[in-house]
Amino acid sequence: MTKKRTANPNLISQIRRPDVDRIAGIVTTVNAMLAGEQETAIDIIGAHGTDARIVLRWGRIVMTFTSAEQVQMMLGLFGLARQGMMDVLPRVPLPAVEESPFDVAALATITWTRTPQGAASIERMYHLAIRRSISYVSLTVPPITFQILDQASLNSAIKALVHAHRLAITVYPDGERYTRNPITDTWKHKHHSSLQRRGTGWPEY
Repeated sequence: MTKKRTANPNLISQIRRPDVDRIAGIVTTVNAMLAGEQETAIDIIGAHGTDARIVLRWGRIVMTFTSAEQVQMMLGLFGLARQGMMDVLPRVPLPAVEESPFDVAALATITWTRTPQGAASIERMYHLAIRRSISYVSLTVPPITFQILDQASLNSAIKALVHAHRLAITVYPDGERYTRNPITDTWKHKHHSSLQRRGTGWPEY
């Protein structure tokens, strides 16, 4: 389920960044394992202005898009992942994850300053909860790797990104330049250098 919210247009200027000498570490990769219906929410900041932002809140990942092209490309990357879902199960539970000894909820916040690029591969893993090996698609959009375990998670993710793309067309001043549906084969062929398929198991076209 995707919810649309309009945020305070002054929110960006209110975000306090830590001093460089106070940063304790740098996170270079984020892994997100997706299974089942995805809960997302969308915030719009400064619509129609030069500093327009679309913020996609997705579990413990918050992605801020600074251009319509970025939103279009992210949707196109999930469209690429959909090509590899032939043998992926309709729905599986999330694998059990060992609880952290620390009572802390990690939150990854990513602001896209350039158009994302990515690659997808078809992988296999042994799922302890259902006691069998399953196929899944690993979609890497640095610094995030999405491990898409079932059809339900991909379908709901694409639904949220389709909604974000429609908003991007109207929110960003240059949105009309990026109206084309990035899930179509013709769009993907044109942007093949940004949409890489790795490994084997992909359908032939």
